[in-house]
Amino acid sequence: MFFLHIMVSTAFIGVIFLGARQFEKRFPLEIHQCTTEVVVDWKMAGLKWGGGQLLAPLANAYTIVLVNAAGGGWFQLRSDGWWFLLSLILIILVIDFSGYVTHRAQHAIPVLWAMHSLHHSAEALSAVTGARHFWLEFPFLSSVFPVLGILFKIPDEMALPIALIYFLPDGLAHLNIRLSLGRFALVLNNPQYHRIHHSLEAQHFDKNFCKMLPLFDLIFGTAWKPGEDEFPKTGLAGEKATGFVDGLIWPIRHRLSGAGSFLR
Repeated sequence: MFFLHIMVSTAFIGVIFLGARQFEKRFPLEIHQCTTEVVVDWKMAGLKWGGGQLLAPLANAYTIVLVNAAGGGWFQLRSDGWWFLLSLILIILVIDFSGYVTHRAQHAIPVLWAMHSLHHSAEALSAVTGARHFWLEFPFLSSVFPVLGILFKIPDEMALPIALIYFLPDGLAHLNIRLSLGRFALVLNNPQYHRIHHSLEAQHFDKNFCKMLPLFDLIFGTAWKPGEDEFPKTGLAGEKATGFVDGLIWPIRHRLSGAGSFLR
């Protein structure tokens, strides 16, 4: 069952990725992206995926223990009739709020930034950049902050819709496409809105943290509405990952580089 789950999830992600690549080829923002940078993204994504699969059983077991210890599932959500839509809206708001808070913590707490900075070191954003993360980052965050599991008992039939809803705007926010939503830029996370978050320009630091809805960026004053032609360069000044070794030991390398205290 475990290997079947891996095969199905890999096939699904592969199909989505191939579709995303077609959009990038048709509407590219950076026409001649550095091939080396894209290859590094693939290496980091491979480490993240492999590490995540290996650590998933341990992380899941720890999450279950933590959720049970907290008396998890405080609220039983309903999925019959109109309750399905109401429960879905509630889950989306909770995920977005917890994701916003966690993302801000990743930029404010040194140990979390030491891991998250690998993602921000990407200089060429593309369909695969969303998977460019330190291999321990997501198992750690998902097991230490299981907000949904503690708050709700979620009906099984809601799991897939939630995953699909979040995969598209959050997972595809790094596409290399020239697309501006104009007056609707603050309605839904999109590649231009999220590119501001990765910007090298100081006025964009600590902006646009949202996963799907810019709502909490607006509430907490971290929203930056990009102009129609505002597509800044991205990356992390002074730091650059080059291969598998960097991907494996990035937080240590990050601290030793002298940039460990640089938060944004």
